[in-house]
Amino acid sequence: MSSQKSILLAYIFICFVVLALTGGSAEGATVGKWRRHAVSMQNNTYSGNPFELQVDATFTHLESGINLRLPGYYAGNNTWKIGFMPTMIGEWSFVTFSADPDLNGISGSITCVAFELPGMLKADNANPSKWKFTDGPYVIPMAFRVEFFFEQASVEEFTSAANFLKDSVKGQMFETRLLDEAGWYAGRHDYIFEGNWQNHNFDLAVWDRMEERMEILTERGLGAHVMFYSDDAGQPGWGGQSKTEALVIRYVVARLAGYPIVFFNSGIDIAEYRSQSDINWFGSQIRSLDPYRHPVSSRYGGGSGDYVMSGQTFDSRGYNTAEIDQMTGYFQISSVPVSMDDAWGENRGSHPSKDHTEHDIRRAFWKCLMAGGVGGLVRGGGAGLPDDGYFSIRTIESDLESEQWLKLINPFIQTKLGDTFGTMIPTGSLVSNAYCIADPDRTKLLYFTVGEHDTYDANNGGAISLKLSDLTGDYSADWFNPRIGSETNAGIYSGSSDHTVTPPSSDDWVLLLTRQTDIPPAAPTNLRIIDAQ
Repeated sequence: MSSQKSILLAYIFICFVVLALTGGSAEGATVGKWRRHAVSMQNNTYSGNPFELQVDATFTHLESGINLRLPGYYAGNNTWKIGFMPTMIGEWSFVTFSADPDLNGISGSITCVAFELPGMLKADNANPSKWKFTDGPYVIPMAFRVEFFFEQASVEEFTSAANFLKDSVKGQMFETRLLDEAGWYAGRHDYIFEGNWQNHNFDLAVWDRMEERMEILTERGLGAHVMFYSDDAGQPGWGGQSKTEALVIRYVVARLAGYPIVFFNSGIDIAEYRSQSDINWFGSQIRSLDPYRHPVSSRYGGGSGDYVMSGQTFDSRGYNTAEIDQMTGYFQISSVPVSMDDAWGENRGSHPSKDHTEHDIRRAFWKCLMAGGVGGLVRGGGAGLPDDGYFSIRTIESDLESEQWLKLINPFIQTKLGDTFGTMIPTGSLVSNAYCIADPDRTKLLYFTVGEHDTYDANNGGAISLKLSDLTGDYSADWFNPRIGSETNAGIYSGSSDHTVTPPSSDDWVLLLTRQTDIPPAAPTNLRIIDAQ
């Protein structure tokens, strides 16, 4: 075989693998685990509104017998698709169901292979109030409001923003809304439908762009927090529990459920135009359509009112201050993970109460950690946009000021706490004049002092009392500097007694105590930089 032919065959093989792993549509495709694969079906004879024609498919993992039933959606050009995400390696079969005979009973198979993605981000099965990737580590979910559903930007510009989120911030999600209360582009508020919403014609160009951007995020282990609606200035024209709302919910789930990192949320200030019954129904619709059980909630508290979604799988809080006791209280009373979804903003001139310094945002996310493991959202100053409250796709890299510190938090959890973090909860009995989380076996004790410069928990500086009198064994201690990512060994503290320690400065500091086993304690060292990758 000639070398030219060998090169050509190798190239064809590589192209096939790339196509399969990123969502080809041929029967018998090979798909990476946690990658979305769109099964396509043609129907050239249907004469009604194609968006209202329902098609579903059941996907069965042949070895385990696990079934996943997913809704399909109309994708234009007489084509319907079903976005499937395999959750287990091995062979999957599928069969479709529809009232239309041309779309009913279509069958095929898909092979799932290993792929380097962390999986879904949702409640940990073992510790249901903690956020965790199904195939990866525990995290503090960090979301940033980027309206990528309707903001115009090139593929290159969005890819650059996604790379920034992954590499420079170590965040997990962009938050986007499906209705724009500001009407930024051509005066449009409704980007869900094309033209009059009563016609039920979804704007395929917008939705196809959404899928393109979700693929870019997924390739990087990232995702989206999707708010369906906005406040009363951007409320939908259709009513709660209506035919249109059911169609919208079905279409959103059909388009997005096949991506691993998606939070479904009814929206902000929803109590201004929806009832408690509407909110409960909204959640039940999503749960009935989504076999993957992505997190679903409705933001409440503050301006969002007090409608708590029945059956919610995460707790979406609408308060915008950053007191650690408040966040700790949310964590302690909730049986599902918590996310602060109207929390902190940079350079928000229109909303002074939501305008936090970049230093307060840094401390806010350390408080999220110390509260037990709470997620949070950061909103922007509107650079490059006509209004604040948002980060633009094009300017987030220059607009976000706190990324230099936020990028240290989740790597700290993963390298210093590891799986132990799953059982660590706020434990005030082990400290005074600071905050502490610890696991039940007291193998790791994490202390945090917010310092003397915090806006929301002021005057929390000075000496810390480590209350170790009821513990046994010796603990190695390390100070971690959350401003530069350095740490220094602070020696050994023994159980059976209390200890008074003074932070290295009046700023915020983190102190980690790790119980020693039979490993000799290390001598104090100079500062060193931990790997934040």
